[in-house]
Amino acid sequence: MIFAGQIKNLKELEKLSKNLIPLLQPNIYLILQGELGVGKTTLTQLIAKNLGIREKITSPTFTICQRYQIKNNYYLNHFDFFRLNNSDNLDIFQELTVDNLNIIE
Repeated sequence: MIFAGQIKNLKELEKLSKNLIPLLQPNIYLILQGELGVGKTTLTQLIAKNLGIREKITSPTFTICQRYQIKNNYYLNHFDFFRLNNSDNLDIFQELTVDNLNIIE
């Protein structure tokens, strides 16, 4: 599914996050693309909140990956590949993604 719309405010972003929840399950990759500061991490924070995650969600710009447990059976992996380039080896993250929900910026 591709969403190619324009979000005008935080209320609309929250509505989008709630609409996405039924689609977000283990082994799903949600790819967020946009300029710096457009709300990719904010959308991830709203999704995490709607999934029952109580931890503070922060941008993984420098850590590349943040993991948050969803219930007791799987994780939300929040990736930010902004600082990586084509020659970086992403194989180290492959094992983390299996049977988890993955949001990639």
